[in-house]
This record gives sequence, structure tokens and C-alpha cells, in this order.
Amino acid sequence: MRRSRIGTTITCWFVIGWLAWLIHQPLPAVAASSKVVIVISQDSLPYADMVKGFQTALASAGVQVEVHLQNLKGNSANASDVLRQFKENTPALFLTVGSLATQSVLAESGDVPIIASLTANVEKFRKNGNLTGVSLEFSLESQFDRMRRILPELATVGVLYNPKENQESIDSALNLAKKLGVKLVPKPVDAPRDIPEALESLANNVDLLWGITDQVVVSPQTAEPILLFSFRNKIPFAGLSAPWVKAGSLYALERDYSDIGNQCAEIAIKVLNKRTPRAIQVVPPRKVLFSINHKTARTMKIDLPKHIIDGATQVIQ
Repeated sequence: MRRSRIGTTITCWFVIGWLAWLIHQPLPAVAASSKVVIVISQDSLPYADMVKGFQTALASAGVQVEVHLQNLKGNSANASDVLRQFKENTPALFLTVGSLATQSVLAESGDVPIIASLTANVEKFRKNGNLTGVSLEFSLESQFDRMRRILPELATVGVLYNPKENQESIDSALNLAKKLGVKLVPKPVDAPRDIPEALESLANNVDLLWGITDQVVVSPQTAEPILLFSFRNKIPFAGLSAPWVKAGSLYALERDYSDIGNQCAEIAIKVLNKRTPRAIQVVPPRKVLFSINHKTARTMKIDLPKHIIDGATQVIQ
């Protein structure tokens, strides 16, 4: 009986020791022959920074892959020719940079894993493909946090949006705004011709006009009426990028493109270690930068805190 107990004890300690060793083993190393195809929508400095960040992060993690860079040059018609060479020699994954690249690769790639970046509404693409990635949009929490830092007395925020594209996001924003004690006034528009009337309905009713990624509302063609409304009514506009700030919006959140590349590399390592993209959550850019137009602030008699000006990546005087 005693020998049996001793044998059982030894066996148990052996199993426990083996499990402990197994748990602490690193993930399987990525095969050196793994092929990663990076497809960019067009030549662009932000895209180049993102790709460089991706490759640098993989190298820093000791992951060696065979990288092929393909450029659609702004034309989706190039996708078939660009991707034909990978039909038989299938890559381990595609990294797409820009909405055009994501849409084009999704249509041609079959079930090859895709990591999408600098793409609007990445979550919507997940319904049609083996895809994950880093979204173009910042989290709602980050956007509202920045609004309240720049305008500490902010009480009411207006936003124009196309319901077909952004109703779900607006519903989430309404819930968040309520929790934060901010009143959100959303105005749906179905076409650009509806924008002037929607803007006028916000005059004297909001402290800030919030710009969101929306193909109907925000475009080079709609910039003039939006910014004219902003200056005429002294309602600052939160733009979507540095060009909007240069044109007159009070501020815009900016992305650290190199760090987005780092984020994509972290996701790529998971995919190369056999995690399916569908099992990996889409994440927003984790670094939140911003540019600001001090001239607009002075014109609208907005007293910007010194730490806000000092913390901006770019200040338009």
C-alpha cells in the first residue's frame, strides 16, 4: 500500500512539473518561409510610415518573414494583376493599407488571413472575410476625452451623419455622451444637398460640431459649407485630419502611423502563430495625437489652455 502511495505521489509531481514546463514554453516560432504580402492603396507618406513601423516591429520581435510590397496606385482595377501571382503561391497573410487596398484584396484573396489598416469601418469587412486589423477611427472614448480637454465647458455637441453608414456608431456615441453628461445632437443626412439645412438646425444650439468619418458628410466638396457655417456661427468644428485644421477647423485628432504599423505587427504575429483573424478583435489606434488651429480659437474667442497648445503635434497660428 505504501509503495502504491509513493508511486502515485511521484506520478502526480511528474505531471505537475511537465504541465508547468509546458505552460512556460514560448509560442511556436514563425516559420522563416512565411510570406506576407503588403498591399497599399497608393503612394503616401503615412502609408510608408505605417509599413516601416510594421516591418521594424516584426524585426524587433525576431520574426523573419518574406515580405512582398504591392501598390494599387489608386486604382482597384490593378488588384487582379497584382494579386494573380499569389493565387498558387499563397501567402501566410495579407496586410492591407487603405480602404481601396482592403476592399480589393478582400474580393480576390479567398480565405487568406487579412490584417486591415487605415481603413474606414473595418468591422463591416469582417462579415465578408477572414479579417481583422487596426481601425482608422479612434475609439469614441478617446474622441470625447479630447473634446472635453480642449473645451472644458463643453455641454452640447452636434454631429451630421449618414444613417446607412453610421447609425450604429451614433447610437453608441449617444449612450457614451449620456454617461459623460454631454448632450449629443445628431442630425441625419441622406445626401450632400441635405447638409446646409441640417447645419442651420444646429445654429445657436451646440458648442461644438463633431466631424466623423462619413462618405456623405465629410469630403473635399462639403468642406466649404461646413467651415463657413462654423465661422459664421462661431461654432468650432472638430475636423478629421491636419488639412481640415489648416483650412479652419479648431482641431483634429492625428494618428501615429508608425505605431499603427507596430499594432499590425503584433496582430500579424498572432496570425502567423495560427490564430484566426476572426478570433482577434479589431482595435483602434492606441496613440492619440492632435493638431490645433490657434488662429481659429482666437477668432472664436476660445481660450485654449496652455497645456493643450504645448501638447499639440502642430499648431496653426
